[in-house]
Amino acid sequence: MAEPDNIVLVHLRELRADMGARFDEMERRFEAVDKRFEAIEKRLDVMHTNGIKALRSFIGHRSIFERTMASVENDISDLKQRVERLEAARA
Repeated sequence: MAEPDNIVLVHLRELRADMGARFDEMERRFEAVDKRFEAIEKRLDVMHTNGIKALRSFIGHRSIFERTMASVENDISDLKQRVERLEAARA
């Protein structure tokens, strides 16, 4: 007569099979999460690069604006002096 299976061993085998399936599922999920993180990192790298480009562009435009305003201020100062001389000559 065949010896009956030990019920504890049967349950342990079922648990092992169930745990193996769960670990496989978790591994698939982690792989998907890793891919998402990689995509996010690439996107952040692109955003960082674009931010640096925008900052450099802003600095360049600011420099041009400052030089232009300095030139305008010089022109206005020259005009003020000419007006003052003309007013002094009239008086």
